Amino acid sequence: MTNSIRPVRLLLWLCCTLLAGFFLLSWIGLPPRVGGLRVDIVPNGLLPAQLLALGGGQRLLGAALGLPALLILLYGLWRLDRLLRNFRRLALFSDDSIGHLRAFAAAVPLSTLAAVLEQPARALALRAAGADVGAPAFCFSSEQMMLVLVCALFYLVAGLMREGRRLADENEGFV
Repeated sequence: MTNSIRPVRLLLWLCCTLLAGFFLLSWIGLPPRVGGLRVDIVPNGLLPAQLLALGGGQRLLGAALGLPALLILLYGLWRLDRLLRNFRRLALFSDDSIGHLRAFAAAVPLSTLAAVLEQPARALALRAAGADVGAPAFCFSSEQMMLVLVCALFYLVAGLMREGRRLADENEGFV
């Protein structure tokens, strides 16, 4: 089991790097070219033309409003990495492992909620700053709902781990 955790941790950190990179690319507004293709990377709710029309201060405002969702998600992924490190040390049911799993299971849906709220808040803030962007709208996809449900299951698993740990400690006292 410990040998299979290293590649998962590497993929996790690659994912974190890509998330931060795409966030930066989405607000810079310079579409990268891959071969002969132009790849438009823009924040949710904005069209490429709308992003290019934003001034520097407006882009900073939009990025600042999107940063909490990214940071919460990165925190959750960092806690997942700590959990995987504990698993590598075979500390499967330790209090630290349970805490890391709970923190991950709470951070991911919180990040999703922050991302959902960020779009209308950004639209309102950019409109107040004079930008020509679309009307504020809440968008909650079925994928986001599934992510929240999966994280709720992780939270339940963490509760079961804690109860298993408690029972093991209790049984140890009887033996």
